[in-house]
Amino acid sequence: MNELLKTFLDFGQANQGVVIGDHNLPLVLLSYFVALLGVYTSLLTLTRANSYRQPKFRRMWIFISACIAGITVWSMHFIGMIAFQIPVTIKHHVGITLVSVLPAIFANWYALGTQVKVDAPFQAGLIKTIFAGLILGLGIGAMHYIGMAAMQFNGVLLYDVRWFVKSIIVALLLGTIAMLTYRAMAEWARRTELERLFSRLLPAAIIALAISGMHYTAMFAARFYATPYNSGGHQHDDWLAYTIGFAAMLAAIAAVIGTLVDKRLYTQAKSQKAADKIIHNLATQDSLTGLANRQMLLDKLQQLTGYHFALAIFDLDKFKALNNTYGASYGDLMLQQVAKRLRNVFATETNSSSFVSRLGGNEFAIILPCPHEADVAASENTVLLLIKDIQMQLEQSYQLGHFTHLSTVSVGITRFSAGSDADTVLGQASLALAHAKNDHHHSGIEIFRTEFAEQATQRINLEHDLRLAIEKQELQLYVQAQVNSDDQVVGAEALLRWPHPKHGFISPAEFIPLAEETGLIISLGHLIIEQACELLNNWQQQPQTQQLTLAVNVSGHQFQQPDFVQGLLAQIKYHGIQPHLLKLEVTESVMVHDVDLVAEKMNELQRIGVHFAIDDFGTGYSSMAYLAELPFETLKIDLSFIRDMLTQPSMASIVRAMIQLAHSLDLKIIAEGVETQAQRDYLAAHGCDLYQGYLFGRPAPASDFLKSLS
Repeated sequence: MNELLKTFLDFGQANQGVVIGDHNLPLVLLSYFVALLGVYTSLLTLTRANSYRQPKFRRMWIFISACIAGITVWSMHFIGMIAFQIPVTIKHHVGITLVSVLPAIFANWYALGTQVKVDAPFQAGLIKTIFAGLILGLGIGAMHYIGMAAMQFNGVLLYDVRWFVKSIIVALLLGTIAMLTYRAMAEWARRTELERLFSRLLPAAIIALAISGMHYTAMFAARFYATPYNSGGHQHDDWLAYTIGFAAMLAAIAAVIGTLVDKRLYTQAKSQKAADKIIHNLATQDSLTGLANRQMLLDKLQQLTGYHFALAIFDLDKFKALNNTYGASYGDLMLQQVAKRLRNVFATETNSSSFVSRLGGNEFAIILPCPHEADVAASENTVLLLIKDIQMQLEQSYQLGHFTHLSTVSVGITRFSAGSDADTVLGQASLALAHAKNDHHHSGIEIFRTEFAEQATQRINLEHDLRLAIEKQELQLYVQAQVNSDDQVVGAEALLRWPHPKHGFISPAEFIPLAEETGLIISLGHLIIEQACELLNNWQQQPQTQQLTLAVNVSGHQFQQPDFVQGLLAQIKYHGIQPHLLKLEVTESVMVHDVDLVAEKMNELQRIGVHFAIDDFGTGYSSMAYLAELPFETLKIDLSFIRDMLTQPSMASIVRAMIQLAHSLDLKIIAEGVETQAQRDYLAAHGCDLYQGYLFGRPAPASDFLKSLS
């Protein structure tokens, strides 16, 4: 052991004399500047590690920073060696020289790695930082003395014991101070640009001072025992030092450029990530309420695990009226308040299966887990109680700006198993909701039943068949006689019949409402008017029918069409019919729209001779004033009154009042649905003008109608 120490430490065992050297001050300053630049660059690249949450990218940038710092210490050492000039020829062992850089790299790798913190607080632990400083000091010392061992000259290099110990203490002390300084200023790296610069520059200056201090303290410990060069000059293979110094500066520049490029790419990636998040939110969240949207609900339905669940759709009744009356902003305000109430309902809900979303418009959906899996009835009752409670909360008053608004809520519910098709589940709840809204005497809540789907399928098929029937003109025009008080046929009503190729005759009570709902009533109306005008044209060619009137039913949707008047006039002209023989029967629903526009259309047609009758009088919601304002010629009593007038005194009173009202307004009165002679006699006794019903003939094809006249 003593012999080993004598090869390293100076105990006076050398046989040659000590060669005295001195330091070149400009090179000493250059060595410190190289150390400062390199360490600052390494700390700059270390900030990239702090910007990544992925461990692999953090480790990569920590290693890059450690390499830059290690090479900097290494290059500073050799520049410092050039600065120390003695009259001795010195060479360097390449292998040992390259190995000497490793302790510096690994020490910096550990020390810098301890300071990377991506979450608050952004400082490493104090003990950990002190230990990192000691490791950094040891690494710098190991690099120096291994690098010194690479020196080859005609003599012996030994170290003074006291200065050797001092050099190690300086390395450990300054290394620890440097790491503590970096730790203390870690928070500054997240402030202003100037503070970020200072948070890197001050620790870099102290670390560079630790490197330089350790190096030059160790050089004071060095004793060169050798024979001086004959010329007294200094020879040093300084090309190696210059090469390493240049490489270090080149690495620093490359690191800076790489850092800037990576920062730019990181910023772009972060911006892209933020944009992707915004796009994802737009795709999965409702922008008005912040709730999940329809697509997110479908995804949630597909992801459910467990057993059974319930999906409930809540619909705000008459929401469109709120928007039309007060404006969309008030409707939006109500939707936001509904969303808030639904959030509050599930604010304390811990079951991850519960889910709230807005489907669109005024419809909201919730998913609820169903307990009592084996007992379906108990499960439905439990869920139903909760849904009723939610319905009650949603039906509480809403403060919308300056006024209070009340709304009822309809609910459609379906119970399903996890793994069920999402579209099917949503469709079932929607069908239940449709039934809940149609049943005005119900509580507003409907649970899906299989017959709903069957009815929906039948409805879809019927709609499809109706479209084809209209295109192929398979619907036929039937007529039913209208007679006067002398039982003479004075006209007829055109009634559409649909002989279905598979199901036989489809009742108008079934396909007319379907046509109204789907918009097919417009095409159907065109077909009726076209066939009616064609029939009137035929009647005008025959003496026994040329004075008969033909009444045609016109739906509210059809009458509201902008081109209705022009289309009717075109048909009248095309078929060459007498306009006064055409009578349009409209229901009271026509008058709930723009009355002025309705009056304008009716007056325009009346001027050319077209007559108007108000159909199903007494079953709608219009004002009696419309009878005087609009150019009606005939008032038609609905068959529901005629059917019960002989058995219910109240109905008889209504019929008598209608007759008196019509006559007081100079209108003719016609009663439909007259099936018995007793009904006909009662009506005649009270002044009814015209009659229609099975008593006088059933609806029949036009050819059969003509035969009955003859």
